[in-house]
Amino acid sequence: MKNKKLVILLLIMVLIIAIAGCVKEKPGTEAAIVNGEVITVQEYEETLEVYKSMYKNQYGDTALETEIEPGVTLLQYLQENILENMIFERIIYQEALKNNLTVNDTELDELMIEYKTFFEDEQAYADFLTSNNMKEEFLKNSLRTDEVIQRYVDFYMESLEISDEELLQYYEDNVDKFVSVKARHILVSSMEEAEDVLSQINAGAEFSDLAMTFSIDTNSAINGGDLGYFYKGQMVPAFEEAAFSLEIGEVSGIIPSDFGFHIIKLDDRSEGFEDKKELVLSEYKNVKYSEKMDELENQSEIERKLKL
Repeated sequence: MKNKKLVILLLIMVLIIAIAGCVKEKPGTEAAIVNGEVITVQEYEETLEVYKSMYKNQYGDTALETEIEPGVTLLQYLQENILENMIFERIIYQEALKNNLTVNDTELDELMIEYKTFFEDEQAYADFLTSNNMKEEFLKNSLRTDEVIQRYVDFYMESLEISDEELLQYYEDNVDKFVSVKARHILVSSMEEAEDVLSQINAGAEFSDLAMTFSIDTNSAINGGDLGYFYKGQMVPAFEEAAFSLEIGEVSGIIPSDFGFHIIKLDDRSEGFEDKKELVLSEYKNVKYSEKMDELENQSEIERKLKL
């Protein structure tokens, strides 16, 4: 009898352990595991639904079927990238906690109060949650995560020690990124108009006056065609190539683009390490932060469990 009871007891214990094991390893409940911490399928699906609702609200019901690149719809892009973003956020969040960077409940309440100031009243806030398929708890968790990550970014940036020699080397290695030009342009819709305007410039007419009279770029025309300062990568390639090749005071030929036909005058060029030092420092800090993120990701143990 005693042996019988012992066998039954052992069977019960085995059954309990087996059930516990099944619960722990139940398929479909884990989207990813990041350094031992689980991102659940429920968390992933809730985040996906919020983003789907946001895009549909902004761009219409068919937005998710739109191809953002050949063979890839917006929905497919979201499905693939949201989990990666969640994994990346979790890595940074974990690193922030290691450095005692947290947001307590009182601070979270203050963040919620500040967030709600963007809405006219409580009803508008409630409508926002409903229309975006979002629970308030989801919003709170998002605000907490965003704030903790921002605190880590600030903490890391402030901890960087960068010498002038190091900064100067970065500038010299990337000098083209830090040259800006100040230009004005005249934009017309046909080659004939452009040739006529250019002939007037060559005859001595004031560039600014012609821009105000003929340019179809109304935003700059009102200021004599002034575009202000800009860096490489901010304008269409043909326009940029022409603008950066000019000497100060020089006027270009006719530059065709998808917008029409441009005539460009260069007003100024800004370059040099001392003039650009603050910009160089900001850019270099961003580079160092990106390197730190790569390092954290490479050091992390990541299991992607969800089949997308």
